[in-house]
Amino acid sequence: MGRRLCAESEYPAALLAAAAYRLPGSDRAFPAEPETAEEWPGLLAAARKHRMTGLLTAAITAGAFPATAEQAREVNSAHATNQMRVLVLEHELLRILDLLGGAGIEARVLKGTAVAHLDYPDPALRSFNDLDVMVRAADIDRTVAVLATAGFQRTLAEPRPGFDRRFDKGMTLRPPAGYELDLHRTFVLGPWGRRVDLDAVWDAGQEFFIGGRAVRALSPPNRFLHACYHAALGDWPLRLGSLRDVAEMLRVVDPGPVLALAGSWGAEAVVAAAVADTVRLLGIKVPGPLARWAVAYVPSPRDESWLGLHTTPDKTFAAQAVATLRVLPWRDKPAYLRALVFPDADYTADRHRNPLSRFTYALREVRKGSPTGTR
Repeated sequence: MGRRLCAESEYPAALLAAAAYRLPGSDRAFPAEPETAEEWPGLLAAARKHRMTGLLTAAITAGAFPATAEQAREVNSAHATNQMRVLVLEHELLRILDLLGGAGIEARVLKGTAVAHLDYPDPALRSFNDLDVMVRAADIDRTVAVLATAGFQRTLAEPRPGFDRRFDKGMTLRPPAGYELDLHRTFVLGPWGRRVDLDAVWDAGQEFFIGGRAVRALSPPNRFLHACYHAALGDWPLRLGSLRDVAEMLRVVDPGPVLALAGSWGAEAVVAAAVADTVRLLGIKVPGPLARWAVAYVPSPRDESWLGLHTTPDKTFAAQAVATLRVLPWRDKPAYLRALVFPDADYTADRHRNPLSRFTYALREVRKGSPTGTR
């Protein structure tokens, strides 16, 4: 079994229209009447989940989306609450970058913060609830140690020393303030993450400003590829906010460097899936050359299978881990397998009774999440 398509029925029709608001060439239309009292709570909850409160607020304010006065107040309140959180998070981001810079650790700002400032006409249109920062693989251990001095704690221990630096996507850290910091080494778990050229990611990047301070994001081609990875391989069902990121970048991104970079990574299938899903679900009927390429692209059976690791509600780390094992160099396989099958006690604490129970659990999860359909 390969990649599943995310059906339009997964989303309220009004939310699809909000996600496509002011996108050139989109045929998504808002309802003629306000949502009913029964429908509205579900729509507002979905807007929060999909990071759509900014676009929904803008559409209602402009009169494009019909809403009652109470509905307008509720979505404005939800968006204002998120924007206050964004301001706090951006203040925290500057503190994190100061900590890392003081230790000589270079970082790149990813996802919500960077995309909001660089790729949207108004940063307030792009909501986010956490922070994402990327550091070089060689700096992962030192970064964790530096952040620990400021009270950041990992949500999950490292399976064995060196696993983060050599194999993992990254980790989630929480400071005393309680938000989540996703610290990245690469873009995603599984074989697609192994294909990312980490040297190519660390080019000059692109500068933007937060509170008058210069910070640095990925360069436009790398940022677009990361947006495609996140859109195609992140949440299931696909998060509409992530698809809107891809749509915003499609307006201006140069297809040549993007396709050259994707080809050098062997990631054409990821880019094609993300762009094709964006075009389909956001109703873009006049796509540019990159979108036309994506819609016509046919992935190989192996790439289709790898995409299938992420496009299912039953996706598991164990299935992605087994797929990763198959693409690792032979010299790395023993250390990777040992870390997963026989991790340190801190990793399994409160999760598995003993190594045998963990191994049994892993086998069960692999079968459940296998893209071959084995159950």
